[in-house]
Amino acid sequence: MPNGSGTSGHESRSARTRAQLIEAAIEVIGSVGYEGASTRALAKAANTTLSAIPYHFGGKKELYLAAARMIADYASERCEEVTRILEGVPDEDKAGRFEEALICLLHIILEDAEPHSWTAFVARCTYDNDEAFTLIYDQAIAPLLDRLILAASDFSRRPPDDKALRLRVSAIVTAIASFKFLRGIMLRSMDWETIQENCIRQIEDMVCDLCRTDFLENEPSRDQQVPFGTFK
Repeated sequence: MPNGSGTSGHESRSARTRAQLIEAAIEVIGSVGYEGASTRALAKAANTTLSAIPYHFGGKKELYLAAARMIADYASERCEEVTRILEGVPDEDKAGRFEEALICLLHIILEDAEPHSWTAFVARCTYDNDEAFTLIYDQAIAPLLDRLILAASDFSRRPPDDKALRLRVSAIVTAIASFKFLRGIMLRSMDWETIQENCIRQIEDMVCDLCRTDFLENEPSRDQQVPFGTFK
């Protein structure tokens, strides 16, 4: 019989099992990688039966992609917090808003709102550059990069399709992301035990310095200046 909310007990248990399997996939694959994660280990971590994986997802690969899709959905929502800052900006404020958007991204990266296992999972699939990373990249990272590149183009005297501009914006975003994925390098190099408020202010200053120098505002790259049709 349906319960009071209109959802049957079976549907509720099924949804719970799916969620447990996705959490287990993130934890186990983040720890040992996709190839090292057996279906038996995944089922055990989810406290469910081995047959639950093909029943709910079809197989290990589909479970892996479902886990990536959940992270991509979450990351997409967080990235929208950044891109909203860039909407409807007057010309005289565009450079400042670009800087503000990057500081917002920095705080999202530093706040550690997600389980540690998510970071390990994303790091794994990023290193493998596989279908799971493609899903996360296409849904969350690419739209963020495209919007930041368009915003930088507005004040940098570079066209949005300039490869050097894309490389520079990508480098800034990668540097910010490294504060989550390569945190140990920063902590050891700066002799910090943890990232405290004064540390965050120093990182913010670094990001602002990149935005305020001519790093983004040089002339368009040489290959972009070659007229179409020059080469036969």
